[in-house]
Amino acid sequence: MNKAPDPVKIHLKSTDRLNIKRSIYSTRILAEYAKKFNIPAEVLLYNSKLSPGDLTDPEMFITPEEELKIFRRAISLIPDPKIGLEIGKLHNVSAMSRVAIPAIFCDTFLDAISIMFRYIDLTQTYCQYELTVKDNLAVMSCEELIVFGDLRRFLCERDLVSAYTLCCNALGAPLVLKEITLTYPRPEYTEAYQDIFNCPITFNADKYQAIFDKNYLTARLPLANALTKDTYEKDCKRAYARLHEQKSTLDRIQQELLFPYEEPPCFDKLARRLNMSTRTLRRHLAAEGISYKNLLNDIRKKKALELISSTNMPIEGIATELGYKDVANFYHAFRNWTGTTPSSYRKTKF
Repeated sequence: MNKAPDPVKIHLKSTDRLNIKRSIYSTRILAEYAKKFNIPAEVLLYNSKLSPGDLTDPEMFITPEEELKIFRRAISLIPDPKIGLEIGKLHNVSAMSRVAIPAIFCDTFLDAISIMFRYIDLTQTYCQYELTVKDNLAVMSCEELIVFGDLRRFLCERDLVSAYTLCCNALGAPLVLKEITLTYPRPEYTEAYQDIFNCPITFNADKYQAIFDKNYLTARLPLANALTKDTYEKDCKRAYARLHEQKSTLDRIQQELLFPYEEPPCFDKLARRLNMSTRTLRRHLAAEGISYKNLLNDIRKKKALELISSTNMPIEGIATELGYKDVANFYHAFRNWTGTTPSSYRKTKF
């Protein structure tokens, strides 16, 4: 019999890269929830690249840009301040069956977490997760893979409730939490958090963490069955492989540039990230008829127009997120793109 891992030595991390293709499951869940408020899918998806019929296709993909735009529209349309918590409840085993079902048939809770980390791109999150153990406590923490901005509370609530629900499903019982720390301000409906988590919660914290007893990690799951787990994991692997089908050089560059957490990389650094020489990268770009400078400019323009027209983020914050160290340079670039200022453009969209 294999000896269970020593939790003291455990340190697991999910990927730190956001995939440019995402399942439409999360959008479908949002559309179903919107119906409770008499908001049809056509209204929710207005001005997006999806049609209501696309939501019935389990093999349909959406870009992160499009998904985040739909999230913002949903928040503006649905009169429920707890929308993040409610949507999180719907991201359960049935909604994320491809990765959640093999997880619940794992031997231990630690095995279930490991498989969720391995196929994290199938779970709809925009975060990197990390599991560590300190003394008698297990700490699950996460970091934003994009700048959440005005979507921070929605995305954090959705992921937190979803992850907690999946953990309870796997354990076959509630996961007793010691503490939760969240990086956004206390909302007006904190009693809803207590109803779900029943533990101390700190808002405006430096880190996003959930803390629980380390003994959970070696607990045997009630549905543990190696053969069943392997059977369902095969489907999980196929879905993951399809999500990560060979991308063009342009797709790979967009994956690096669309959601920078810092200023966009210089050409040399981008080549290193793509495991290419600068000469090879230039050759690939030339073959696709694009230049790095023009591509970076187009991506910045697209993000700027989206953030200005669909959020209340300050202009200075948008400039910073797009990698402009000098706000004046952003204003100059924006005028070249649109012939007007960011503030004037925003007024025409609201």
